Amino acid sequence: MAKETREPALLLKMKRLYASLSKAEKLVIDQIILDPTKVIHLSVAGLAESCGTSEATVVRACRKLGLEGYQDLKVTLAQDIVTPLQSINEEIEPGDDANTIVDKIFQGTLHTLNFTHDNLKVSSIEQTADVIMNAKTTLIIGLGNSQSIALDMMHKLLRLGLNAISICDTHIQTIRATSMTKDDCVFAISHSGSSRDIVTCAEVAKAQGATIISLTDIGTSPLNEIADIRLYTASKETKYRIVAIDSRIAQLTLIGCIYTIIATKKPGVVEGFRRIEQSLKSKKY
Repeated sequence: MAKETREPALLLKMKRLYASLSKAEKLVIDQIILDPTKVIHLSVAGLAESCGTSEATVVRACRKLGLEGYQDLKVTLAQDIVTPLQSINEEIEPGDDANTIVDKIFQGTLHTLNFTHDNLKVSSIEQTADVIMNAKTTLIIGLGNSQSIALDMMHKLLRLGLNAISICDTHIQTIRATSMTKDDCVFAISHSGSSRDIVTCAEVAKAQGATIISLTDIGTSPLNEIADIRLYTASKETKYRIVAIDSRIAQLTLIGCIYTIIATKKPGVVEGFRRIEQSLKSKKY
């Protein structure tokens, strides 16, 4: 007997409500039904661009479906069409042994690093290094998986003798952003580029004259729209992954490039390193 295939519940709901939608909203639904897996990869700006509508129309279509917004759409789609195993790592298949899992994860990471390298603009990295090196203060923001990347970057910049701060609390991020000036910069990290709190904080700092640097996955997003300098990773990794491994390694690599460029340009760095190591001697056995 042939195995019965059930259409995802959300797609069925879209088809039932289709007649009640506006012409622009139907364009959004058409795009989702055509390739729901692709939509999971797209930011709200990316989906709007692909179907020739506005971001507001995309959000309005989501709410017509009884969803809270675009992120709710992607999560619900993922629950409908993505297997539990794919939510851990989309390349892993049932029956893969430990050797196969290790090979797939390493190959995926290497692919992301190579893909990112082939798509990056060295001029943007160098511009970022110059802005950070000359900034009075660099505010580094990231939430969830990006939070650990932000802390790592703060650690690196502090070792260079730069005034860098990373704040995890979203309210304090925004409060700090209100006191920034044209002499400051914000380094905003978000794989999707669609984290509402990160975008809001960047908008507040930009209104005060601060330079905004974004680090996101390649493509259009709300964060990239307001950034003065855009840095991209290029990963096959989708937005339904529980822990984004590949993109984080690519992010760390780009930050390592920025750190090294600054270290080669900034006077007195070696002497500063020696002072730091001397002061940390008492922390080790």
